[in-house]
Amino acid sequence: MLKHPIFRLFYILPLLPSLCFAQTSVPLQTYNSELLSFESTGVADNNRAILHIQIFDAGTREPTFGATVLLRRDIDKMHGKVTNEYGSCTFIVAPAEYALRVQMTGLKSLEKQSLILEAGKIYEMKLVMASTTR
Repeated sequence: MLKHPIFRLFYILPLLPSLCFAQTSVPLQTYNSELLSFESTGVADNNRAILHIQIFDAGTREPTFGATVLLRRDIDKMHGKVTNEYGSCTFIVAPAEYALRVQMTGLKSLEKQSLILEAGKIYEMKLVMASTTR
């Protein structure tokens, strides 16, 4: 009777919590919003710069839906996007030096100055946003 497959399940049940949470790409505890990565990942077909941004909530590790992302080139030239259900948004902009600001109610804002985007390159950026209530 103890050789039945259902009884084998009792041997692996205690291991399941550690197996499910062993691999995470976003830190569990962070008290500040921060840039996780920013890298050039490819070449664009035109002379524009393409920036893909993905934002995660530090507490839940879920994508952040509805965050406002502002990309400013000069005082009077600004691009704005709102993240989708995957926490993502994409900018296709002229090559230049930009300032980035990410904000959302209940989360700590993040600002990054001197973000240089070159012509014909594709960039990937990942951010984590911390709660303001910690």
